[in-house]
Amino acid sequence: MQRRPNVLVIMTDEERYPPVYETDEIARYRREQLPGQQEIRARSVEFHRHYTASTACVPSRASLFTGHYPTLHGVRATDGAAKSARDPAMFWLDPNTVPTMGHYFRAAGYRTFYHGKWHVSHADLMTPDTQTPIASSDAAGKVVEPNHTLYKNANRLASYGFDGWIGPDPHGAAQSNCGLLRDPLFADQVVARLDELHASTDETPWLLVAPLVNPHDIVLFGILWRSWGYVFDDETVPEIPEPPTQDESLRSKPSCQADYVEKYGSVFLPQPQLPLFRRFYYYLHKLVDKEVRRIYQKLRASRFGDNTIVLYTSDHGDMLGAHGGMHQKWHNAYDEAIRVPLLISAPGLEPGRQIQQPTSHVDLLPTLLGLAGIDADAVRKALASTHTEAQPLVGRDLSRHLQNGNIPDEPIYFITEDEVSEGLDQTTVTGRSYEAVAEPAKVEAIITRLDDGSGGRLWKYARSYKNSLIGDPTTKAEERDKSEYELYDLDADPTEKNNLAHFGHKTRDSRAAEDKLESLLAEVRERKALHPQRR
Repeated sequence: MQRRPNVLVIMTDEERYPPVYETDEIARYRREQLPGQQEIRARSVEFHRHYTASTACVPSRASLFTGHYPTLHGVRATDGAAKSARDPAMFWLDPNTVPTMGHYFRAAGYRTFYHGKWHVSHADLMTPDTQTPIASSDAAGKVVEPNHTLYKNANRLASYGFDGWIGPDPHGAAQSNCGLLRDPLFADQVVARLDELHASTDETPWLLVAPLVNPHDIVLFGILWRSWGYVFDDETVPEIPEPPTQDESLRSKPSCQADYVEKYGSVFLPQPQLPLFRRFYYYLHKLVDKEVRRIYQKLRASRFGDNTIVLYTSDHGDMLGAHGGMHQKWHNAYDEAIRVPLLISAPGLEPGRQIQQPTSHVDLLPTLLGLAGIDADAVRKALASTHTEAQPLVGRDLSRHLQNGNIPDEPIYFITEDEVSEGLDQTTVTGRSYEAVAEPAKVEAIITRLDDGSGGRLWKYARSYKNSLIGDPTTKAEERDKSEYELYDLDADPTEKNNLAHFGHKTRDSRAAEDKLESLLAEVRERKALHPQRR
């Protein structure tokens, strides 16, 4: 009897799918300087239109690991900037509400391990009477004992279905938490776990999640990076041209976008549009790829190399100055922010297939369960005895379609209600107060192909809104606030410059598409954006 496959999930943070305007030199850099990713790609099916389910870090990760949207799991915000981890507006995932990937695989008989960035609950060990996490490594990237052992013994993710996590979460402005220092330590933990599993006689299958930090260090570029004495000087990184939409006026876009650009330097730090800044982002890809390669080569050299499902993705992308000078990933649904890499390999799955149909992070959990031969619904029903919201997974099990590469077209839903500039600490680094990004600043979107009689066109339809209760069947909220809309023909306008929902850009075809997409958005929201059960 063939053993059930193991599962290795490798994640990066803030790695976007290559935008359409990237140059041949950048593509060559990726091929030559990211060997870890290339080795995984050579054995994988590649997805070219894969989208995160939510942004930013915390809502995205909670959605990926639960297979549900923030409307159900409740994790809508990312700590940092205006909010600490204990801000009243921060809602972390409760371990007995929506089951995680760890819960599903553990209930199916797997051993489950997690080594890397978590950022789904506030799992750090804390110094009493402070807001200071206990560090397991120092500013030189060295392990701090006995703190490392404390985390190991505390096993802080056990209630979320995982063992082995070593905190604290690599988040914030502490030097010891930057990806440059934490990623090698996380890779050490993953490699050690693979060595342990390889040497063991236990044949129980395992799930191992390995989420790394970079290229997230892009948010530390400038003052922080230099204050730590780090120097970026890598001649292999080519010149990175300005995004073609960098000087976009944003007058035809939702008002929150221009307001976010204006207030970004107050919420975080001012970020000049420097060539060095863009090159630094790609340099960070090279840094994290070293650790990706270490992990992947250790797997391939082990006895599990031919019987392990491998999934590679990222939690979200980065704007990198596109669309009027936007940075990071808030208050928008542009491809730079929400379109990410996805590679999947599995025993018996022919590599090299290229998937062009849109897919979502909420598809990943049901797909992994399908590839592992696990009855997702049977496991879910068993988990309902310990979880209040073990509702049916809303994503698609793509496992049966991967072999032929023919994935059915289906609307992809995205939602973010992460308002990073809003919280109890709305002050700049110099102590001056600032106003939060103006509403409507929450965003939902669908990406789908509409049939036009000749193969169809790919559209993105987005709505910026204020009232998060709209569409929630458990409330009587009405849409009294003025929503603002975006519509892009992604085939004709892949840089998303021309907002066809704006009166100045509407055409006969776009009006017809908008009518269809407005109805489709409401339908998909009702079907996929589930809400907690009334008890």
